[in-house]
Amino acid sequence: MSEEKSFKLSPSAAILIAGIIIAGAIVVTRNSPQPTAAAVGNVAAPSALPSTVRKPSASDHIVGSPTAPIVLIEYSDFQCPYCEVIYPTLKKIVDESNGQISLVYRQFPLTSIHPQANPAANAAECIAAQLGNDGFWKYADAVFKNQSQLSASYSAQLAKEFGANMTTYNQCVANSTYQKNIDADSQEVQGIGGSGTPYVVVLNTKSGKAAVIPGALPYTQAMQVIKSVQ
Repeated sequence: MSEEKSFKLSPSAAILIAGIIIAGAIVVTRNSPQPTAAAVGNVAAPSALPSTVRKPSASDHIVGSPTAPIVLIEYSDFQCPYCEVIYPTLKKIVDESNGQISLVYRQFPLTSIHPQANPAANAAECIAAQLGNDGFWKYADAVFKNQSQLSASYSAQLAKEFGANMTTYNQCVANSTYQKNIDADSQEVQGIGGSGTPYVVVLNTKSGKAAVIPGALPYTQAMQVIKSVQ
């Protein structure tokens, strides 16, 4: 008869290996984007647009046709990694829609986990105050392409590159001139159950039907939500 041989680790070797495994898990966790509350979720059936959500108007930051029958109202955070993921998807959907879909950006900085989000929101509003809708979207494009650089100095650099009057810009940021607007956007989305970003309300402006894209869905799934309100 052959004898089965067992392999046993000494206590010190077992502790060493366990330590390596734990350290590796910590490294992976730190280097991976952490999902916000809206990063995943089930798609709900279309319903009427909640009365607490403002319908798109000329005061909004909008890309695409202002008269588009479908509007994507995105409540977003400039430092949120999932907002960075979905941003080009939403822009692509608008670009491919032949004027049938537009995108509205509203502010929802998650200040408890993203320290640069609220300063960035203020910077974006201050740039928009001087340079209009185009200035706002130039800022959004730049930030979501270079999110790792986000800081007060980077926002100021962008404002200068875009042609803003820096004295006016610096004063606007220092005074948090548009904080009330930012807070109003945040309170609006929380009033309809939004707790994480991105939170995208898909609105049919003709029927009033609305649905939610729950987090950074890929293109195909986002389109399924949009088609559900058409």
